[in-house]
Amino acid sequence: MGAVSQLEVFFRPKSVAVVGASSDPKKPGYTALKNMISLGFKGKIYPINPRESHILDLPCYKSVLEIKEPVEACVLLVAAELSVRVAKDIAEKRARDNDIQVVVCMSAGFSELHTEEAVQREKDLVGTLRGAGIRLIGPNCLGVMDTVSGFNTNFDIGSYPSGGVSVLTQSGAFGNSLLMWSGMTGLIGLNKYVSIGNMSDVQMHELLEYWKDDPTTRVIGIYLEGLSDAASFFKVAREVTAVKPMVILKSGRSEMGSTAALSHTGAVAGADAIYDGAFRQAGVIRARSVAEFYDTLRAFAKQPVPKGNRVCVLTHMGGPGTICIDEIASTPSIEMAKFSEATTAALRQIISPAANLGNPPGYLDLTAAHSERMHHEVLKLMFADPGVDMVIQILAPSAFLDQKLLAEEIATAWEAQGESRKPLLNIVTFGDFAEVLRSGLEARSLPTIDYPDLGARVAGNLALACESRHMAATRAKTGKQAGRPSGPAAKLIDKALAEGRVSLLEPEAYEICAQYDIDVPPYELVATRATALAAAKAMGYPVVLKVVSAEILHKTDIGGVMLGIRSDEDLNAAYQRLVDNVHKAAPLITSPKVLVQKMMPSATELVVGGLRDKLFGPVIMAGMGGIYIEILKKVGFRIAPLDLEDATDLIVQTLPPALLAGARGQKPMHVPSIAKALVSLGRIFIDHPEIQQVDLNPFFPYEDRSVAVDARFIIGKS
Repeated sequence: MGAVSQLEVFFRPKSVAVVGASSDPKKPGYTALKNMISLGFKGKIYPINPRESHILDLPCYKSVLEIKEPVEACVLLVAAELSVRVAKDIAEKRARDNDIQVVVCMSAGFSELHTEEAVQREKDLVGTLRGAGIRLIGPNCLGVMDTVSGFNTNFDIGSYPSGGVSVLTQSGAFGNSLLMWSGMTGLIGLNKYVSIGNMSDVQMHELLEYWKDDPTTRVIGIYLEGLSDAASFFKVAREVTAVKPMVILKSGRSEMGSTAALSHTGAVAGADAIYDGAFRQAGVIRARSVAEFYDTLRAFAKQPVPKGNRVCVLTHMGGPGTICIDEIASTPSIEMAKFSEATTAALRQIISPAANLGNPPGYLDLTAAHSERMHHEVLKLMFADPGVDMVIQILAPSAFLDQKLLAEEIATAWEAQGESRKPLLNIVTFGDFAEVLRSGLEARSLPTIDYPDLGARVAGNLALACESRHMAATRAKTGKQAGRPSGPAAKLIDKALAEGRVSLLEPEAYEICAQYDIDVPPYELVATRATALAAAKAMGYPVVLKVVSAEILHKTDIGGVMLGIRSDEDLNAAYQRLVDNVHKAAPLITSPKVLVQKMMPSATELVVGGLRDKLFGPVIMAGMGGIYIEILKKVGFRIAPLDLEDATDLIVQTLPPALLAGARGQKPMHVPSIAKALVSLGRIFIDHPEIQQVDLNPFFPYEDRSVAVDARFIIGKS
């Protein structure tokens, strides 16, 4: 049985044994069995308990070995100390009957305790089952639910409305609270649910790969605390988001501390910053609050993904409308729509003269002079406007309108769009009549949200799903990047490691940059003042002098860099000062080697670089450079390898638009050349596992190209 088909047994088994079933209503073994029945599971159920004869009118068995019929799945609800012994029985039955495929272990008392005995117990459990070809979810979890098949191992949640949301959570308590909060009121229809627990066997990316092709899953929600295999997770996540939305609530925003800060890149890299970049790169939508997570899932479950990011706002209250507009303005993924002249003219025929239309563009405040039918007519015009991709409507239920009729008029306007519908999010404020309006809208697949700023963020998340699909389509057209180039990089790295160095010399770093088509200034390595003069004349003033030595990692700190040399006289003086400074800082260096480098025209200082992280592997960074990088930390990350779409997105999402366009007299930045350098850095890290960190700082973007003015490569055995 293949890996994917074996995973399917977790959700659609034909038969299941519940080991630890109980007749005591106060025990999980009773409620788990009862919930499995209440959700409508049609397969065979075999309770296992040596002290019981029947539980919930089902015959009980002393052991799985007593069952002569085929069993596809087992649920473990026994004490942790008994789990390995039960696992051996399960493995024996599989060997005897060629049946059991999967196990869900709900029991706690394993590696989450961080004791030697508990950790070994988990290893023994996994080893016993995997040795028999059986996959395991858990231990220390709240199990699996599938409302399509009716299979349910959860001992807290029984019957549940079916829908298109599949939830994967590292916290059973958080996952259950989501279901209890929303499902019991019908606000979220569940498709599949996995509380994954300790992830000792089945990993998140395996379940995502299965759900990607599951036709009944419309949107995937994940509560994430951390990953053990980030590369596999994000590889699969990118494939998933090309076809369906994935929304993540990620907790734990502390610094990882996994990489020594030998470079600027290492100094500013933190777990949450890299997660942010990886989510963006994979097309995953990151919710910043529990409320945003819940409401974004509900919106995707009931609404289509928009065709673009232009949103208009319809309200009859100025204050909430302004709050919504403010949030839209600060949400990068969306912008206000602009009504066409035809739409504007048609709206003016309907609304009151006192209404605020188009100030700002895409905004309509009906004021108090509105009616149920007016909302219907206005919405139809907004949906028909080709410049509108989605609509946010803000409503304050009152006694002056019939709330049932209002819900009907709104719903029929939305449904009149036919099969190709634009999303409609309704912000419903609180009041005596709110519940009538909310229930009327929700029943027609129109999600309601409590607050106007939250509604704007949800709209932004809908637009992100559209954007990720566009990027996936672009990647499919552009294909793979070029292969590994030939050049001196490997020999230079091997030589440096053999000499016991932790970094490459600057000329060596430039040679690698050149091999990977990263532009650097003209330069020459010299050993005397005379050769320095000749080099400067050949490349033309102004030039820079830099000491080159394995013993000096931070050249600027010891006066080992001389800038702005514009003549032979300047060079003679600067060369002598540099040599004197080196002798003071490192007396053993009697004849320092010096790099003569063409001084490039000033430009906005960027930093581009990368590091090899213990969790994510190689990651690439771009951001504001110069002396402020570690102060401002205005940087972004992506996982290597990158394609040009990833690299361009990193640039435009990280750097202020005004700087990209050329602020305060600067020329516009040549984004394609910056992106090309980022792609090349990714290839460098993939090609050479000995490279640990890279800084190209400063990195000067010009109007027609970009140049790495300084380069530092940190190396070491992985």
